Amino acid sequence: MARFRSAGARAIAIGAAPSATACILLFLAVPQFYLLPKGSTDVAASTMVTILLAPGVLLAVRRGSGVDLLRLGLFRVLIALLVVRLVALAWSPDPRGGLPLITLLGQFIVTLILMLQAVRQDPGLLRRIERWYWPWIVAEAVLVLVFRVLPGVEDAFLRSIAGFVSGQNTAAALFAGSPNNVFDEAKSGGVFVNANVAGLFLGVNAVAAFAVATITGSRWTRVVGFVALAAVPVTGSKSATLLAIALPASVLAVQRLTRARRAAEPGPSLHGGRRRPPRSAHRRLSLGLAGVGLLGVIVGVVIAVDLGFAQALARSFGDRTAIWGFGAEAFLRDPLLGLGYGGWDAGFGPYAREQGIYRSFPPHNVLLAAWAATGLAGLVLTVVFFTLALRLAVRAAMASVGKHRTFALWTTAAIAWTLIHGLGDNTEIFGDIHLIPVLSLLVAYLIVGNREESNDHATAHRRDSATSTVPAVGDVHPEPGPGDAQLPAVVRGPRPGPDPAGNRVG
Repeated sequence: MARFRSAGARAIAIGAAPSATACILLFLAVPQFYLLPKGSTDVAASTMVTILLAPGVLLAVRRGSGVDLLRLGLFRVLIALLVVRLVALAWSPDPRGGLPLITLLGQFIVTLILMLQAVRQDPGLLRRIERWYWPWIVAEAVLVLVFRVLPGVEDAFLRSIAGFVSGQNTAAALFAGSPNNVFDEAKSGGVFVNANVAGLFLGVNAVAAFAVATITGSRWTRVVGFVALAAVPVTGSKSATLLAIALPASVLAVQRLTRARRAAEPGPSLHGGRRRPPRSAHRRLSLGLAGVGLLGVIVGVVIAVDLGFAQALARSFGDRTAIWGFGAEAFLRDPLLGLGYGGWDAGFGPYAREQGIYRSFPPHNVLLAAWAATGLAGLVLTVVFFTLALRLAVRAAMASVGKHRTFALWTTAAIAWTLIHGLGDNTEIFGDIHLIPVLSLLVAYLIVGNREESNDHATAHRRDSATSTVPAVGDVHPEPGPGDAQLPAVVRGPRPGPDPAGNRVG
């Protein structure tokens, strides 16, 4: 732990060297390293390093990048959500229960700022992280497979090592009345005590790897993406398995249809007239549409044939509707302030006894959880956050071409996966603490763009006025205002308790 403190202190001393500290946070993303003993508060090493880095990062914002950053609607929403979470302490039955949520949101904000600075200053950051981050993703995928095949090995891991990577209190609670779904032999979590979160983590990292590989051209990173995606069904998470099919297929279909549409667009002929769309382009467009339809049919048939999967999916959804029923009743009683921190647990016990379900299920919906903890304001801000994040990615995809368009499409899939999965599980706006660095990196690159192609704005624009890349921060908001990110048509420049994830169903 002293080593992490000294590393963080040295980073602050030299101005929080963004690319180096970004690599540190990415390195700590998977193992996390909970070194404090059982009985104390579970604090991850990544959180401690972020706290050490926060003064230097915020100082750098004040000195240089703060103006552009404050123009970004996405950042304003995160700050507002942090304020709302702090204010919600005032009416919460258990204010201490809100401290982890507040701390993690603050960690997300600082990490996002850091990644913005790192991407700005180091055009080779996406390649630099290869040895610091992607090997952990492969290790997690291998652990998921080993634990699924050899549950005895997983049990030994949970009793010995899990405390260091999932939290000492979290691991101890697994054998002291707060079990999680990795005890189900049909599920496997790797370093996670919940297989659904493991599926979310691997899936988001798979599409993140595909995104990064489009910029770096790294075959290794692309292979990591395929390994992570293949490991998603092994976790036993049903929602993640469906998303592992639907989202990559959607990205590939959009790419195919876009190429076919562009090829079919009429353009000037060699003789100054209009050329006719080639028949091959029409055929590719038709084949693309047929492929998307066929994929949907295949997925439907697979689900229909695999009755066990379909029945398990239906049971899981039924359990969640019972949980959401308590949220609906509570919302009707006090829609404005919600339940406050600890309020959900205090009210859910009697409801659970009536419904015959487990006594301490968390909300299992990121929007319901936001309302329960912070009221209507927190719910609205959470919705706005996801809206702005998706809009930023989609508009970047529409305004960009080539590899930057592909990067934006895969990043859209990563954000969409986090949201969709969060609608049925107990996650945060950034998914899970393990996902904070990589999601921050993807969003930062969307905002800043490829710096290698932004060194000479005017020259690049004169050379090819149709050239488009992901925008820089200053391009997102041309002037101060509360609005969301606006991308130009042509862009120049390159649960309560010890377990933060809580008990989950399914």
